[in-house]
Amino acid sequence: MARTYEFSVGPAEAGVRLDKYLIAHLPESVSRAMVQRRIREGLVTVSARPAKAHQKLRRGDVVTAVFAHLPPPARDFPMTPQDIPLEVVYEDAAVLVVNKPAGLVTHPAPGHWDGTLMNALLWHLQQKSVGGSGLGAGGKGPEPRTPNPEPLVARAGIVHRLDKDTSGLLLVAKTEPARASLARQMKARTIHRRYLAVVEGLLPLDAGTVNAPLGRHPKRRKEVAIRHIGGREAVTHYRVLKRFGVQGWGLGAKAKSPEPRTLNPERATFPCTLIDVALETGRTHQIRVHLASLGHPVAGDPVYGRRPPSYWTGLGISRQLLHAYALRFVHPTTRTTVEVSAGIPEDMARWIPEGGGDG
Repeated sequence: MARTYEFSVGPAEAGVRLDKYLIAHLPESVSRAMVQRRIREGLVTVSARPAKAHQKLRRGDVVTAVFAHLPPPARDFPMTPQDIPLEVVYEDAAVLVVNKPAGLVTHPAPGHWDGTLMNALLWHLQQKSVGGSGLGAGGKGPEPRTPNPEPLVARAGIVHRLDKDTSGLLLVAKTEPARASLARQMKARTIHRRYLAVVEGLLPLDAGTVNAPLGRHPKRRKEVAIRHIGGREAVTHYRVLKRFGVQGWGLGAKAKSPEPRTLNPERATFPCTLIDVALETGRTHQIRVHLASLGHPVAGDPVYGRRPPSYWTGLGISRQLLHAYALRFVHPTTRTTVEVSAGIPEDMARWIPEGGGDG
């Protein structure tokens, strides 16, 4: 079935080539070659007139593009269960909550076709269906085995995502009714997620809200940017927990990464803030982009931060210091409220002083 996309060109986008404009606004699965082919076939118009790929757009132009179908995933193959260790925080017959470590990709994607959280979940669910005993609330022990009246979701129903280098809690539906219920809760914004983040610099306010729409970056397609025209609503709330100074080593690109608590007279101190973050919406890279827009990017962020990755590796920081520590949702079967939490991981905790600090 053909699908028609229609966009209105805003003042900030005037002068952009038609093909580049469409690449920035269409789904990521649409390549530049596909866009140019549709233009040549006459399936793309500008203000109801035939157009060319190199045509420069003007403010107020209406761009219409018709696609007979969107392309399938770059690699269509059956998902393979893999025996990858999982930290299960909560599990019952309908839902599962895991504490994802940093470095683990959530879903298969180009460059990461296996070794993902999805592969690990399929293995876990497969072992359960073979006859493993269930885990009770909190994952603390077995509960009496009862037949599950609903079939398991074939590809593991991960309800939301975390970036590869963000750690923390992820909610998974084990049955199709559970997936549908949790999807409705996500849409209604009644699933509450909280994060801990260490950001660069000292945030001047003790609490605040960033309300800025997000969309794909107009030039760097893998990145997200604040897009006041054409962006999707994104709201992030934060609260300062502690302001402190981090002592690092060799702040230049050639620095190595010694043990962080080793005394070293050449250490330099730079300010950081530990904050609690709550999401109203769940856009890709939302927390990282919103905090960077305040001038206080997440420490260790190689994409939206102000410093190169070599700077952070020189301090012994190998990823953005962002952790999803709390999750609250309504159980899709019992309709009771479920609250789970996950302690801050060691690679992040070691940079946060236990005492002192401001805030």
